[in-house]
Amino acid sequence: MNTINGMFSKILLLTLTLAFVACSDKDDVLSKTSEDIDVAGNVTVEVTPERKKLLRNPMNGWVIYAGLGDGLSDTFWEDYDNFQSVKGRVKVSDYATTLFIRGAWSDFNPEEGKYVWDEDVNTKPAKRFKDLVSGALERDLKLAFSFIVDSRDKHYNFTPQYVMDSPNIQGYETITGTASRVWSPYPDDPVFQKRYEEFIKVFADRYDDPDIVQFISGTGLGKWGESHTVWYSTADDGPREAVFDWVTSLYANAFKRVPILINYHRWILSRQTWDGSNYDPNSERLLESAIEKGYSLRHDAFGMKGYYTTWEQNFARKYKNKRPIVAEGGWVKISHGGSISGDGYSNYADVRRGELDQARGAAANMLDLRYSKNIVNGETFSWFNDAFYLVEQFIAEGGYRLYPDRLSLPAKIANGANITIGHRWHNLGWGYCPTNIPQWQNKYKVAFALLDKEDLLPQYILVDEEPRLSEWIKGYPKGYKYSTKISDVNVGDYYWAVGIIDTSNDNEIGIRISAKDEITTEGWLKLSEVKVQ
Repeated sequence: MNTINGMFSKILLLTLTLAFVACSDKDDVLSKTSEDIDVAGNVTVEVTPERKKLLRNPMNGWVIYAGLGDGLSDTFWEDYDNFQSVKGRVKVSDYATTLFIRGAWSDFNPEEGKYVWDEDVNTKPAKRFKDLVSGALERDLKLAFSFIVDSRDKHYNFTPQYVMDSPNIQGYETITGTASRVWSPYPDDPVFQKRYEEFIKVFADRYDDPDIVQFISGTGLGKWGESHTVWYSTADDGPREAVFDWVTSLYANAFKRVPILINYHRWILSRQTWDGSNYDPNSERLLESAIEKGYSLRHDAFGMKGYYTTWEQNFARKYKNKRPIVAEGGWVKISHGGSISGDGYSNYADVRRGELDQARGAAANMLDLRYSKNIVNGETFSWFNDAFYLVEQFIAEGGYRLYPDRLSLPAKIANGANITIGHRWHNLGWGYCPTNIPQWQNKYKVAFALLDKEDLLPQYILVDEEPRLSEWIKGYPKGYKYSTKISDVNVGDYYWAVGIIDTSNDNEIGIRISAKDEITTEGWLKLSEVKVQ
């Protein structure tokens, strides 16, 4: 009897295992929706999801760090195109979607009216900028930017000389190490504010372009531009709220089409330096005022438990699926090696796991690959050699990954007739597609196309206005029935296709669907044949 039971248990286990393997390409959460998307008389199409491939979708994926200072190698792209990993030499850009250029305001704007993108500006930072931008676009990477005003801990002035020379401007000097005396403006100074406004507006005129720019990170104030340890002219936090309102409004008014981010932490724009797990009670209210203006969120010490504490975790949880979060790890290998033991890690692979785990906890859409001129001591080298599987895991699971598992489509349609299409969608990622942010205004929509059977180009596009992609959360599929009237369609044979279009860009595909089935060059998912009578 025991032998029979044992054999039965093994057979049952094998059966369940085979069933799991057979269904591994299907979503395992269909039971969480009761919506019936089938339409009588239609043809049913089932779609197999693509779970691992990199999809270069907006506000999603790995971010490559770069800068304009001497910390950037002159062979940056050569280094990153031939990068050592546990899988041999790889191109880092094959795993990323974005190049993040952090730099000093003085590097971006070396003289009044002169900027790094100008053809006649040939400073070292300008040459690096041009090389980074052209290289990113060649590698199908979008750009992201952050501007740093504060010179503390730097070896040269991060505020431009022409600004420092402005009449009546107020600032202060500090000494970096034993050699460099540097100057920073008081952020409540009206002369500084006027000059900074001029720069941000000029930059926005050129780069408020979602076709090439992924995001802009503000505010640029405080140490490292991270909005902490901010020194005001009053030697206290008296100007804090007014400055916060000014600088967040500046970015929000300048960038209308590209997402803007703000660091979220418990000492936002406070003079106070980090103090254990203590926090400023006004930080949450100030951050929420920025979110109301349209800001998304960013934190730059994921995995570093002394900086990313319960306060930050709770704040991220509060805005889960309401605002996208860009996660960044710390400079652990390059400059904070002591945090390994302090944060309870045994090695750098553990550090990388800690960063990824906290990114998952925040439902982050993006995570960073930090750069070091000394490649083997950099964070990116650690990711690709200590924990390469986590690089691939974030591509597969981080951010959002959208696909329709089931569609119900008519096989014949006629001009003047009404049709109904059923469709159900999944998000396989732990993040969300942030179509609800003000800069996007729900511009990404589900659309159905009639494709020419020869060249597979869309001849007619039908847009379903009901779905809100920001509502597609992992584990909770959303189903719809889209009814519309057909008119002015030439008779003939077509293919049905579905895609996620950008309505602000002539209804071109804006977000790639994560499907293994046939995706056209333009990004439409080919479905079934249809005859127009």
